[in-house]
Amino acid sequence: MVFIPGEAQEAVRDVIRAREDAVEDVRRKRHQLGKFLLRHGHRYRDGKQWTLGHMKWMLGLQFEIAELKLVLEEYLLSLTQAQERVERLTRAIEEAAKKPEHEKLVSAFLVLRGVQIITAMTILFEMGDLRRFSKAKDFMSALGLVPSEYSSGGQVSRGSITKTGNTHVRRVLVEASWHYRHKPTVGKTIKARRSGKPLELLSIAQRADIRLNRKFSRMTVRGKRSTVAAVATARELAGFVWAIGQQAQA
Repeated sequence: MVFIPGEAQEAVRDVIRAREDAVEDVRRKRHQLGKFLLRHGHRYRDGKQWTLGHMKWMLGLQFEIAELKLVLEEYLLSLTQAQERVERLTRAIEEAAKKPEHEKLVSAFLVLRGVQIITAMTILFEMGDLRRFSKAKDFMSALGLVPSEYSSGGQVSRGSITKTGNTHVRRVLVEASWHYRHKPTVGKTIKARRSGKPLELLSIAQRADIRLNRKFSRMTVRGKRSTVAAVATARELAGFVWAIGQQAQA
């Protein structure tokens, strides 16, 4: 079941995908810069990398050889430009999310912990009307989040997820699922997002808080890797996203 966006929808989708590429470009440039500094004996030891303090530290590094100083400056310039590109594209997506035709559904998705504006807009513009999926499992399958199956000698075995669906939405849901490793407390931000929302949406969000945290916790307690737990949690999160789509798009 393929979603074919209109011209205006496709334009916003292209902005979302361009931001995704820009984020990957930032990650790649950070890796290149980090490897360069390590190769020349420079290691940051005063906190987390890629913070303001880390950037100030890199700007203060001195190289006696002019060519190495040039390489550092070019790496830093390239990284800064990539980060600015992400910020521009993010602002464009956030502005699009405020449009009347998108705001209602985006705000509905935001009742879920871990779901940010970028996540909601990715779901909306990659998958369209979620009512076209008759069951939550169909939506999960469209994202490649269902386990693969193998038959042998009358027995059926399950393997890793199929990864045959929409990679963009699968990625943002896996990222969102990491939030459920924490206990389901409702802070100021999520409380504000849920304020004034219909009871049906609040019920879905509250069930997700409990069930997804329990899913993540139980899997890690049983010795599963946290990355495996995150994917399994993302699959169930997709079910709650589908449920919200049925309510908000009705």
